[in-house]
Amino acid sequence: MQYDFSDGDHDRVATFDIETTSVRPADGEVVAVGVGVHEPGSPAGAAEYTVLRREGDDEAALVERGVAAVEDAGADLLVSYNGTGYDLDYLDGRMAALGREPVPVALHESGDHLDLMVPRRVRASAAGEDYPSLEACLSSYGIEPARTVWRGAELTNVRFGRELGPAYLDALGTPTGEELGAVVDHYLVTDLEANLALYYADVGRDFDPEYAGTERVF
Repeated sequence: MQYDFSDGDHDRVATFDIETTSVRPADGEVVAVGVGVHEPGSPAGAAEYTVLRREGDDEAALVERGVAAVEDAGADLLVSYNGTGYDLDYLDGRMAALGREPVPVALHESGDHLDLMVPRRVRASAAGEDYPSLEACLSSYGIEPARTVWRGAELTNVRFGRELGPAYLDALGTPTGEELGAVVDHYLVTDLEANLALYYADVGRDFDPEYAGTERVF
C-alpha cells in the first residue's frame, strides 16, 4: 500500500476530486468538484479547500468552474488518487455528453500531475491483486481515514452515487438541498485532505491531517 515517491521540492501543491451519481459518465452526472491547495512545510491546517456544487441544472458550468479553481490555485504540482483513470476521463465524458468541448487541466497537460494510484495499480496488476483504495493506503501509514456518517451509516463512494448524489440534485434550491450540501462538503473535503496526506506520506514529508481519525454524523 505504501509507495516511495521522490520529493520534487514543489512550492505549492494542489489536489482535486469529483463526486458523481454513477461510475460511468454515460449513466451519471457530476455533483461536486473539490479542490485543495497546500504549501509544503506549512501546517496541515493551513491547507485551503474549495467545494463547488451543482447550481441548478448547469453541469457543464460546474465542470468549468472546477477546472478554473485548479488553475487559480497557483500550484506547481497536481496530485490525485486515480485522477487520470477516473476523474479527468469522467469530466471529459460528461462534457461530451452535454455537447460541450472538454476543458483541459493545464497541470495535467504539462505533465505536472502525479496520480498516486498509477504505480500502485501497476504493482497490484502484476501481483494479481485488487487495486488498493485510498483509505487502505492511508491505513498502511498508520493514518486513520476520516468518516462521514449519513442517515445512520458510513458514507462511501457507492452510497454517494446511489443515494446522496441523487438526493442532493433532487433537492436543489430547497432547505433540504442545503442540508445535504453540508454532507457533500464534508465528504469531499476529507477526501481532498486524504489525497494530500497520502502524497506527503509517500514523499516522506510531515503532514498531520486535521480530519484523520475523526467522524462527523449528519
